[in-house]
Amino acid sequence: MRRRRLPLLLAVLAAPLSAQTLQEQVLERINVERWNNGQLPPLKGQANLDAAANGHSQAMGVRNFFMHCDPDTLTSPGDRMVAAGYAGNGWGENIAAGYSSAAQVVAGWMGSSGHRANILSTSHREVGTGHFFDSADTGNIRFNPAGGCTSSTTIGPFGHYWTQKFGRRDAVMPVVIAREAWQVATCSIDVHLYGSGWASQYRLSNDGTNWSPWQAFSADVLWTLSGPAGGTATVHAQIRNTAGTVRQSQDSVRLAVACAVSDPIFGNGFQGG
Repeated sequence: MRRRRLPLLLAVLAAPLSAQTLQEQVLERINVERWNNGQLPPLKGQANLDAAANGHSQAMGVRNFFMHCDPDTLTSPGDRMVAAGYAGNGWGENIAAGYSSAAQVVAGWMGSSGHRANILSTSHREVGTGHFFDSADTGNIRFNPAGGCTSSTTIGPFGHYWTQKFGRRDAVMPVVIAREAWQVATCSIDVHLYGSGWASQYRLSNDGTNWSPWQAFSADVLWTLSGPAGGTATVHAQIRNTAGTVRQSQDSVRLAVACAVSDPIFGNGFQGG
């Protein structure tokens, strides 16, 4: 008896959007703190700084130390940023241990003068956050309350290890959508442009091809996003100085609603200046 050949069907399902990570929650919260303390410019999340921060958090948890200087490799925060591919013109670092949530660790940092100064510094433009959880953490965590690379006592256990890396690259002027909100539920949003004191004009685009007209530079402008609900929207920015030098950057954000524009330039709700 000949077997009946059944139809063969293959389907590729769209991957569901991942939940907001602890690191993304920290990024959102520190930009809220910056706004609430003088409406300071938002910091832009940066992948190399994330890598350096995650690496240090994991190193502290796995090798049992809580220090800015790695007591085994003798590397400094600046060394680790360079090793992660971040060539900055300035840096700062916050670390914390024991906090189990983004809200707790940000509150802890904001309650400490030195950590708060890093979060609110106007010398930084970019930031990375790292978190590592050690479920089998011990009470043998190497520590030196005076700083340096040599531990003088042991503390712990903590379980959770956090690192923040702050940086600035003079030649990189980020664009930041909605103060680095993880998701937006409106299509008309604030876009922050770094470049004050350097740029004379700017223009924006949703696709990197169709651009708004060049406008007199403004650090904060209203822009209408374009993208599907549940997807992401990207804003491309170009700024230029009076000599005609152009610098370009971009940022993306998740959309809780559909944002569609009929005209890529003039139908986007552009409000400049």
